[in-house]
Amino acid sequence: MKQIPGLVPGITNAIIMKCASVWIVCFWVLLSGFNFPDEKKYLAQQAANVEVFDAAGKQFPLFQLLNNKPLIISPVYTRCHSLCGVISNGVQTVINDLKGLGKDFTVVSFSFDSSDNRMNLATYENRWKMDGIRWKTISASAENIQQLLSSVGYQYDYDSVTKEFNHPSILIVLTPSGKISRYIYGINPSKKDIKLAVMEAMSEKTRPGIINGFYLRCFGYDPVLKTYKIDWRFIISTSAGLLIIGIVTTLFLKSFIVSKK
Repeated sequence: MKQIPGLVPGITNAIIMKCASVWIVCFWVLLSGFNFPDEKKYLAQQAANVEVFDAAGKQFPLFQLLNNKPLIISPVYTRCHSLCGVISNGVQTVINDLKGLGKDFTVVSFSFDSSDNRMNLATYENRWKMDGIRWKTISASAENIQQLLSSVGYQYDYDSVTKEFNHPSILIVLTPSGKISRYIYGINPSKKDIKLAVMEAMSEKTRPGIINGFYLRCFGYDPVLKTYKIDWRFIISTSAGLLIIGIVTTLFLKSFIVSKK
C-alpha cells in the first residue's frame, strides 16, 4: 500500500483502522432493522432478575453477579460467526485498558441462544480468555432470556435461512441494585464511555470522591450521539467562578496586609 506523505507507517495504519471502524459502525446502523432502546422508557428501570446458568452448569439469579458493583451485560450468542466476535473483542480491549475489572465493575457476555449449553459457554469463555469470575459467559432458558432482554429493551430475531441471529451491538450497564443506568452502543466501546458509565452507575451506592465527582460532572451524556461529551458550559462557568473567587481572595488578602501595616 502506498505510503501517505508525512505520516509514519504505524500512524497511517491506525488512521486507516479507525476510519474502517467508523464506516463499519455507520454501515451497521444503516442496515440494522432494530430500534435502539427507548432510553426515556428504560433508564432507571429494574432489569429482570432471572435465573441464569454459567459455564460450570451452576444456576443462580442474575443479580447474584452484582456484588455491590455495576454489572455490564454484553448480549451475544456463542456460535455467532460475525458480529459477536467483534463485540467481544471490543469489550476485551476496553476492559484491559481500564484495569478496573472485578474491582469497579464486572462483565457478563449473555447468550440469547437458548440452545447454548454450558460447553458452548465454556468454549466462548476460553476463546476470549475470560476468567469466569470477573468476566464470564452466561445464558438462561428461552423464557428467561426473553424476560431479561425485554426488560432492558434489547431486540433480536432468528433468521431461519442463514440460521443466525440478527441483533444490534449494545452494552447494558446496571447499577449495584440492578437498575438500568446506561446503554453503550457500537462494536468498539470507548474507554471514556465505559469509565463514565460505571462511575455514574456506582454513584447510586456511594458518592464519588471529589476528583471523580468533578471528572464525572465535566461530561454529559448526549442522547443524540449516544456518547458522553465534554460539558463546556459547566467547565467555563466553574472556571469563571474559581477565577472570581481567586481575584476576590487576593484583593482581600492584599487589603488585609496593607491595613496591618
